[in-house]
Amino acid sequence: MRTGKLCLPLLSLLLLSGLLGGQVSALPFYGARAAAMGGAYTAVSDDEASIYYNPAGMTVAGDYFACVPSFVMSSEDRMTEAIDRFVTLRDEINDNAFGNLNDLYASLDKTAAYLAKQENDPSGTTGYLSYGVGVMLGPMAISWLGGGQGDGLFVGDANPGRLIPDYLLGDAALVHQFYTDGYLNQQQLMALWPSYPDPDGFLGDNAGNGVGLGDNRSEIRLSEYARQEFVVTYADFLWRRGRRNEFFVSAGVNVKYLVTQYYGHSYSFDDEEPYHTGPAWVLNPLATEPVIGGAASADIGLLAGFTPYARIGLLARDVTPAPIAWSEEVPGAPQRLQPLWRIGIASEVVPDILMLAFDVDLNEQPGLFSPQQDFSAGLRLTLPGGGFWMAGGVKLNLADKEQLPLYTVGTGFHAGGIRFGLAVGIGTIDTSGKANTYFSIGADAGFSL
Repeated sequence: MRTGKLCLPLLSLLLLSGLLGGQVSALPFYGARAAAMGGAYTAVSDDEASIYYNPAGMTVAGDYFACVPSFVMSSEDRMTEAIDRFVTLRDEINDNAFGNLNDLYASLDKTAAYLAKQENDPSGTTGYLSYGVGVMLGPMAISWLGGGQGDGLFVGDANPGRLIPDYLLGDAALVHQFYTDGYLNQQQLMALWPSYPDPDGFLGDNAGNGVGLGDNRSEIRLSEYARQEFVVTYADFLWRRGRRNEFFVSAGVNVKYLVTQYYGHSYSFDDEEPYHTGPAWVLNPLATEPVIGGAASADIGLLAGFTPYARIGLLARDVTPAPIAWSEEVPGAPQRLQPLWRIGIASEVVPDILMLAFDVDLNEQPGLFSPQQDFSAGLRLTLPGGGFWMAGGVKLNLADKEQLPLYTVGTGFHAGGIRFGLAVGIGTIDTSGKANTYFSIGADAGFSL
């Protein structure tokens, strides 16, 4: 049996995808059942999500036709606490500005050391979206898959002279002391005191000179990369045996054209925005127009069953690393597609009732602040008759040990041709906007035959 793909006519998602988008890391979740299993779906692929996870799964999907709108969002924030820490340290500098110099210097040293760490190992935040629309035509499917990734990066400026409060730089004696003690360099001194050491030439005006806390160049850089994929899929058995296709090898291919969108923007700490921290980073609307690009590519999927109750699957996504033809040159935009190789195994521990699956990325994907290489494990329980399911899973990043595990759960039903699913993933959630967060949510609802 073959299945059609995704029906999601919600134009508002196009606007949201434009805000989300660097290079898309690993394989974002797609579909509630797959998300509930932590993304361990390359060897499962038994529903309309097969085109996304493994197009070869169309050959063994349980439905002949499916129109199941689906939407998944994930957000990982490892930047909020870093920004809050900088704001706290900056307040400490101001608190010590009118005390003795040793206390001020201690605050400057502490802040400079912290920002130097952010220069070498920046903190960041990432958000993903995935969704689509399509229809099956015999052994083929014609689809539109949308998705995007939004990255935020906190980059620190550890220059000590740009950490000194501006109002202290109008005092010639203090400026001399800061220079003598190594907290102002020669260039900064000349900007404040061109005739040093003659007091008559002291300006005491650092506006626009890159001197002082008001000119600190710590900033948040936003990078959004969205892609709309127009896909034609074909899948068929290469070999099969058994009345229920217990033993088989199947293959599927996606031939696709991508329309890409890239946004870049940054906030300095003179702006109001950096003080609004939390997961909303990835949803901040940008005033800039996107740069549009395009590329042709393909995905290849293989699925094999060598026992009645076990499968192995392989996905080669964007297997042709085609260059992206941007409408104009933009620093930071990805210049070509990044292939992703992913393998999975799945077993029906209890036939038709309990499914256990594992997925792993075979190569590491780049990211703006963190590389990504996923390992996923999932378990799905289907009640007799196949009408109701429950699932749980976990997703780990093998390339970044600091990323927390994402634990996922979900449930849904398929009855009378109506299908519904809901999945939630939790690493950590804090709605106060003062702490890092990691979460995911996905839902689908539609009909199938």
